[in-house]
Amino acid sequence: MATSRSSHQVTQVAPITIGLILLLSLGGLSFALLQGWPLWAAGAATLLPWIPVFVLNVAHVYRVYQWLALFYVLVVTQTGHLLEHVAQMVQIHVLGLTGPDARGIFCTLDIEWVHFVWNTWVLVAVVVLLLHYRSNPWLWLTALLSTWHAIEHAYIFSVYLTTGLSGTPGLLAQGGAVLGGLPLSRPDLHFTYNLIETLPLILAFLQQVQWTAPPSRRLIRIAGVDRS
Repeated sequence: MATSRSSHQVTQVAPITIGLILLLSLGGLSFALLQGWPLWAAGAATLLPWIPVFVLNVAHVYRVYQWLALFYVLVVTQTGHLLEHVAQMVQIHVLGLTGPDARGIFCTLDIEWVHFVWNTWVLVAVVVLLLHYRSNPWLWLTALLSTWHAIEHAYIFSVYLTTGLSGTPGLLAQGGAVLGGLPLSRPDLHFTYNLIETLPLILAFLQQVQWTAPPSRRLIRIAGVDRS
């Protein structure tokens, strides 16, 4: 009797391709550091080789699974956003940096309207995905957490628009509008927000892949004959 093959892979990239991209990425980082490029430019040089394979993967997922492509884009981009917050935590708590030197790798994007637009995108994408994957419990949890995170940044953005002040504590950071906030600085609080928002998002994606991606060949036994 024939046996079924393993499940469809959501993304399919040959190991040799990954190896070549990794070499290009490390080469870009090394060149940028040797040339004394600013941190954001070094980060861009490191990420640039990965963009084509990411785009090709998105196209592949869309052709096979449609809405799962949006899920894939959201997971990858939000995970990258979390890593930016991780970099900021390293700058603050490991390297002891402060002020403009502790704004992550892509520090030029550390501005209020970018934060607001980013978290709005995450919330909208999660809501759209819920319309298609309503039975995914991890996605519902992500929706709850991303809603609160979006509310935080909507409030911060409103303060910025009315006062011109950037970097205000918002609702729950230390000195925030809700009962003076928690004993956490804004960078610490928003790292925590992104961590507890990204983890269930990844779990939701993995769960949905398991439910959506069927085995590549299902055996149908008809009249004693196995057919792929």
